[in-house]
Amino acid sequence: MAKSSLLYLLLFIVLPLTSVFSQTDAERLLQSRMRTPMLQQDSALTGEGLCWHAAYDMNRFVDQYRKTSDAAFLDAAVTYYNALIQKLYTSPDGYKGWVGSFIYDNKYICDVHVGDAILINPMLEFAEIIMKGNNASLSEKYREDAQRYIQLAKKHLLEKWDARKTWREDGPYGAYVSWDQYMTPGNLDAWRTLPVGKSTLTLPFNKQNTMALAALRIYRITGEEKYRTKALKIFNYMKSRMCLFSDHYVWNYWEPFGAWDIDDSSRNKLNHWVNVHPYRNYQSGELHQIAEAYHSGITFSRIDIERIINTNLKVMWNGDTENPKWRNSNYAVEVDALGHPSITEAPGGSFTELAGELWTALADFSEPVRQLGGIYMSEPVSFDRHYDSLQVAELNVPYHSDSSLIMAAAMPSLIAQGKETNLISQTRIKGNVTIELYDQAGEKRLALIRKGNPQKSVGASILIHPWIAEAATGDYRIRWTVNNNFREFPIKIVESSSEVKQVGLY
Repeated sequence: MAKSSLLYLLLFIVLPLTSVFSQTDAERLLQSRMRTPMLQQDSALTGEGLCWHAAYDMNRFVDQYRKTSDAAFLDAAVTYYNALIQKLYTSPDGYKGWVGSFIYDNKYICDVHVGDAILINPMLEFAEIIMKGNNASLSEKYREDAQRYIQLAKKHLLEKWDARKTWREDGPYGAYVSWDQYMTPGNLDAWRTLPVGKSTLTLPFNKQNTMALAALRIYRITGEEKYRTKALKIFNYMKSRMCLFSDHYVWNYWEPFGAWDIDDSSRNKLNHWVNVHPYRNYQSGELHQIAEAYHSGITFSRIDIERIINTNLKVMWNGDTENPKWRNSNYAVEVDALGHPSITEAPGGSFTELAGELWTALADFSEPVRQLGGIYMSEPVSFDRHYDSLQVAELNVPYHSDSSLIMAAAMPSLIAQGKETNLISQTRIKGNVTIELYDQAGEKRLALIRKGNPQKSVGASILIHPWIAEAATGDYRIRWTVNNNFREFPIKIVESSSEVKQVGLY
């Protein structure tokens, strides 16, 4: 081979490799994310499935900027965010979203709360750095981008899903339901009510919380109180449904919020299962959401975080630092001679490899979590809130340690005198449920609502008991008792339905 030909061949081989190795970390991250399927297709329609792909590693732009102070990561972030924004589709009602195949039934076209929120939330994290930081040069360079992301979140996330009447309130609690309007591939000109499964269903907690974080971040940036209120009500709903077992919390992936979640064909059947999610990443992700709420002064107290640490380290972990193993949070603990929980079996069925994991979101608060995760943090372990200038509003829940009931709530909890509420519970072991009305302090029994038979044991099951609120106006507790253990849920009876409507209840 001639020397000139050999030289050209070497240049052909070496130059591309040199180009690859000369890329910065920010460029490599951007290149990786730009290969997400959403940006590789020509179609104007996307949908929730593609949103999940696009959201993967999306937080790394901001995370890497925080670690390195290299603004190249912010440049890369803007490029990626703006590419995603180009894929927004304007729906017949004028609102934009990542519209495409319904993830549960591809015969229908729609956008969904979580698809919007998981892509907009990282943009709001970026916007907070720019709008609330002290770097004048960054503010000047990126302020217009940050403002555009804030307006996108306000109008085409929170305003949109409110305007579509998917927001529900019940006193101190709030939740979103899935929308019941869809299009079909052959007709994209109008939203229509179609018989699609999972419509008007209360969203699970992980999806509720993505909306709450968007509202919370807008509040931290703008100070607009209505966004804080929405975040507070969503996280209050989640905390109100947590169950205290001894010194730790267990909570379900989904719980009903209103009568629409009850199966019309059966008074004691719901439209969705109730239990801890078998996939480890669900509660792990919810912990990041809870930690951000705590740091922002929303809903959760120090004792809540301590109880969640207990869940992860006392219940889920086998206590072995050399060979740590994990189980899901809702499985009973067996203790060895040294007092360490021993994992003897993983969840059954198809989830045998999905038995929980270290909740790294707790690293701010726990040295053992840092050590188990190999996490280095310059700040010492502390329960100090990151946003210590913000107002703190913790939710006081009347917890009682109980392993018999995994769900107990009144739907609604804010009830007009003489109107009906659904007292809903689910037992995890055999028993028979007694329901009683107690005073606000939970000290004096005022009425027997349902008499359970201690001699008649029934299998673990859901019980939905309709009850007419005929008591005087005021604050009360509903108490469910099974096998001498009990849970309570606070209710408020008001004089008329107009007072209920004033807080946006249904």
